[in-house]
Amino acid sequence: MTERERVRDLFSVAIAVGVLAWGAVGAWTAVTVGNYPWNKWIPFANGASKGVVLGVLAATAVAVVSAKGFRTGWRWAVFTGAFIGGGLLGTLRDLQGAPASVLYFAEPLSDERWYGTTMLLHWAGKVALPAAVCALVLTLLAARPYRPGQSTASSTALVLAGIALLLLPVIASSLAPDPQGNGEHVNADIWAFLRCWAVGLPVSAVGLLRVLFLLLSRSELPSASAPPRAA
Repeated sequence: MTERERVRDLFSVAIAVGVLAWGAVGAWTAVTVGNYPWNKWIPFANGASKGVVLGVLAATAVAVVSAKGFRTGWRWAVFTGAFIGGGLLGTLRDLQGAPASVLYFAEPLSDERWYGTTMLLHWAGKVALPAAVCALVLTLLAARPYRPGQSTASSTALVLAGIALLLLPVIASSLAPDPQGNGEHVNADIWAFLRCWAVGLPVSAVGLLRVLFLLLSRSELPSASAPPRAA
């Protein structure tokens, strides 16, 4: 039971950290890019929702590496596995060529401009850095002895991550100006909304179910462990 809870904690924390790490990368992109005012928040939403998937991949790699128990000297193996899991998709995407421009109607970068320093800087800041942060947190969590309270904390973090994804479009719609004109730049706003909600709903639901399960399990422990009454 304890080992199962450790694995669930890994996935819960990985998702929460993924939302924060890749959401921060998306927020940086949203702040620094000179996009349409109503679309400035979209990279933030895309990064946060993408962090859920990449966090799950990182946690899966950790679970595979430490399947037989965490042992002394395995820290680098766990960190490397989590780093590869979190950064694999972004690395493969960068190797295929320049990503689509965040600025709508802007010309994509040519291969001559992309491959080289530009790709390395993009990979280091937007792929490797959040993957390293997620891998470090998961390595520290996997290395520490299991404590019952950490399951409640990790489940709460999962709930908060799901709520953040659900609230992100609501906050953005109240702060951003109304879309103007027609075309892809308006449709992207709608897809960002749907993506956040499609990811946030199951994340928050799973987190809430796990919190309730842990609370019910703790409430049943005293009665289960109490000695039988004398007849």
